Amino acid sequence: MKYIATLLLIILNLFAVPLNMLYMKVQKWYLPMWKKDKIIYFAFAPFYWILVGLTFLFGYPCDILAKLAH
Repeated sequence: MKYIATLLLIILNLFAVPLNMLYMKVQKWYLPMWKKDKIIYFAFAPFYWILVGLTFLFGYPCDILAKLAH
């Protein structure tokens, strides 16, 4: 079981790590838009929340599998 969890963890991290890095860069740009330009803030909101969902979708199983692999 430990080897399967480790293999799945490696595969999921191939997607989770770049998604998390992209999420952090987008968040740094997106959140200050609330004060700068509300139109861009609301126009970009669906894309931001899709990115949040994808990050959670790949990141949460990675956390669980990392605990199982230890």
